[in-house]
Amino acid sequence: MKKLTAVLMITAMLSSALAGCAGAGRQTEVTVAAAKEGKDLSAMVWQGTVEALSSVDIIPSASGKVTQILAKEGDHVEAGAALFQIDNQDASLQLEQAKAGYQAAQANFDSAQKANQLNTVVKPAEISFTTASDNFNRIKVLYAGGDVSQTDYENAKAQMDVAQVQLQAAQNSQRTNCDVTRAQLDSAKAALDIAQKKYNDCMVVSPIKGLVTKISVEAGQTVSPQVKAASVIDDSSKKVEIKVADMDIDQIKAGMEADVNLQTLGETIKGSITGISSVSDSSTGMFDVTVSLGEACTNSAIGLMADIRLADNKGENSVYIPAKSVQTDDSGSYVYKVSDSSGVKTPVTLGKKKNAYIEVTKGLAAGDQVVLQSSKPLTDGEKISILTVKQQ
Repeated sequence: MKKLTAVLMITAMLSSALAGCAGAGRQTEVTVAAAKEGKDLSAMVWQGTVEALSSVDIIPSASGKVTQILAKEGDHVEAGAALFQIDNQDASLQLEQAKAGYQAAQANFDSAQKANQLNTVVKPAEISFTTASDNFNRIKVLYAGGDVSQTDYENAKAQMDVAQVQLQAAQNSQRTNCDVTRAQLDSAKAALDIAQKKYNDCMVVSPIKGLVTKISVEAGQTVSPQVKAASVIDDSSKKVEIKVADMDIDQIKAGMEADVNLQTLGETIKGSITGISSVSDSSTGMFDVTVSLGEACTNSAIGLMADIRLADNKGENSVYIPAKSVQTDDSGSYVYKVSDSSGVKTPVTLGKKKNAYIEVTKGLAAGDQVVLQSSKPLTDGEKISILTVKQQ
């Protein structure tokens, strides 16, 4: 029995030792990602088309026959400059009629106002009421002393009451007359404004200062509010719209200078970032960025392809890793780099952040693998087992 017990104890000790050895040799399981090389923005070229700052398609508000063309394609016009005239004979007659109606309403209103100021309607009623009131008060005293009959007293009171009602009616009439003539004047003014607009709409004008690029109508042609008749562009400045990937958008800021190469003209001009969309296009994932061009850009550049390079970024390529692979301690930022099946603690110097990635300016080279996730916290030089290499 003692021998059996001793054998069991030795077996247990050996099993425990073997298990400990096996545990000591077990490697930490990790997921890794490779550092990738990405071009800095200044080494990248975007392409776009030179456009005017804005473009307006002009659709007439009036219908009718065009009687005169007053501008031609290629003209520089001011805001409000006439482009073409639509027959305005009917509109002119309606305008004159509306003017006459407004003048009549104004005269009636002025008359009512003057009557109100002079009190011409109410004043006679006020005199009548005052006379009747004074007479009643006199009769009332005499009646109290028994010098007049009750009939005289009641007649005097009735006369006063009637005069008071007439006074109230005169006051209401005068006030109503002012209100009615005011409403009539307002209605006439609205009718005049409508008629004036219809007349003005017969002269089609440019809403902006710029270059007339298209006149789509001819004299004698009938136009309507459903048809585009002309186009004017604001050529005081030019722009280029480019599409920027989400990985690069964080580096682009409003005000950044850009070199804009117009290959067709053989010239490069300066530009700057003036607009960055806040959200990406749902179908492409790209962000819209507006580059405004300098004054050196001529009108002949509109419609040409342009190569855009940002001017204030360094020109060398950069190395990027997933931002969540970076750790920090008192010594600074570091990663665990894969070396000979081990995780080696490697200090890194960080640069610009690009969404989920961050630039490493020192400490890694393109292709180096870094630990992204591990089954337990790592120590420097610890043996690791790579489960997955994350593709970027």
